Amino acid sequence: MGVDGSKLSFRQKQEQTEVLMQQNAEIAKRLSQEYAAHKKKPGTMINQIGKNIFEHMKFKNNDSANRNQIKLIEVEGVTYEIIDFISQGGFGEVYRARTRNKNRVVAIKIMKNMPDIREEIQNEINFLRLIKKVPIENHPIINYYGSQFTKENIHIAMELASCDLVAFWSAHMTHLDPENRFLLGITVIVYVLRALTFLEQLNIIHGDIKPQNFVIVSHNDSFYVKLIDFGTVEKMDTSRAQITVDATKAHTIFFASPEFLRRDSNHVIARHLHKKSDAWAAGVMFYILFFERLPWTDQFDYENFCNDPSAKDIFVPRKGGYKLIIELLLKKNPDERASAKATLKQMIAHPALCDIIKSLNDSLCLVDDTCRMKVPNDVRKELAGSRRSCKFGADCNRDDTNHHEEFAHIGDADYHESRSASNSQFDKPACRYGSDCFRKDADHLNKYAHPANSTPHTMSANSHGQSTKPHCRYGVACYNQAVDHRLRFAHPTGSTDPHCKKVACQFGSRCNKTGDPAHMTKFQH
Repeated sequence: MGVDGSKLSFRQKQEQTEVLMQQNAEIAKRLSQEYAAHKKKPGTMINQIGKNIFEHMKFKNNDSANRNQIKLIEVEGVTYEIIDFISQGGFGEVYRARTRNKNRVVAIKIMKNMPDIREEIQNEINFLRLIKKVPIENHPIINYYGSQFTKENIHIAMELASCDLVAFWSAHMTHLDPENRFLLGITVIVYVLRALTFLEQLNIIHGDIKPQNFVIVSHNDSFYVKLIDFGTVEKMDTSRAQITVDATKAHTIFFASPEFLRRDSNHVIARHLHKKSDAWAAGVMFYILFFERLPWTDQFDYENFCNDPSAKDIFVPRKGGYKLIIELLLKKNPDERASAKATLKQMIAHPALCDIIKSLNDSLCLVDDTCRMKVPNDVRKELAGSRRSCKFGADCNRDDTNHHEEFAHIGDADYHESRSASNSQFDKPACRYGSDCFRKDADHLNKYAHPANSTPHTMSANSHGQSTKPHCRYGVACYNQAVDHRLRFAHPTGSTDPHCKKVACQFGSRCNKTGDPAHMTKFQH
């Protein structure tokens, strides 16, 4: 994905990341202002990029006649005519095909029907069939059309993709100017997060998230980012955060999470997958987008990072407001790591990205629909075997049938009490984004606590001097100055409340105290 393999000193790397972060922050701010002022029509740049890309995205025949003599293939009663060869993978070959007497072009995957891969293939087919029942437009998962098992081969008909994300990135990102490269990179990231959020909503771990398992699907003058390869998906029990998997499970270095690569005290790798393991890969992709290199020098450096208890988490410069969005995806401890859904919502709420993302909603497809999607009960039961526990616990006041069919409550046999459920605002877990949180939605605000030290202008107090209002999750980074919001939520000193604005630091970008919390709380940078 355009990674610079040259070895840099620590200081050089730090200087490079600061320059690139500043450059991308300025681009994002400029684009946001242009969209907000209607100086640019939303989606124009993306649509133009899509046109330029797919004018050149034509499949080549690659001498298909010599590779396979099969001209017609029948899959679940539908006859397909092989057009040409596309690619060859570890398990088989992929061909471009057309439904006979119709104009639909699909991809046909042909694999040998061997016992050692049959179970994995059947798992993938079962998963693809099941998720078709989830009603969502512009599905983030590659469309499945059918499969056929013969004595010799397994045939799977799927949606035709133009290329994978690696080919897309290397062929087109390097030819764009910085502004378009940033815009296209953000587009890819948000739709990667959209797909991962879809899996999170189903309590599914993909387990091998990497750029090669995302494909670009052409759609008129634009494109969609879709996820593929579900032979090794893992179903998560909603009451557990981590599972142990087979040591031979497929993975890709750098995109495989630290908990998956960590060795035990006997130096034996015990493969663990956490419910946020997939989000790690998104963090690596995000880092590469912003800094044009990996956070580690090589594979040896990365494996040391995974197995060294004293290794520090990845550092990201504060400029631009993306620091915690990227850093929290790359938390070595998965319990401290942000989920794809939480990251996506932070990006949507980010003041420099919100207008860009609104334009994507209009020009491509909705970005956050997977955050709100309704999973049919039969799909939920087949995947998890039971209902999810209601996160509001004893505080839930919903009595509608649909809610109780989907969620278990106190007294139900399948109810598991959430660690974050509490009757007290002060017992809520702290939002991991802290003062850099951009979220304003009630669901998030009711679930997590934010930085304290609120001023009298932004809080009411009880007889003991404690705030009786829940703390705003965005803390000092809250951009909502609406009166009803300020009356409802307490905000820390230095927030964007008109009554408590921070003083500009006289050193500006040259300030060397950006790591000092007391200084950052008092001064604006």
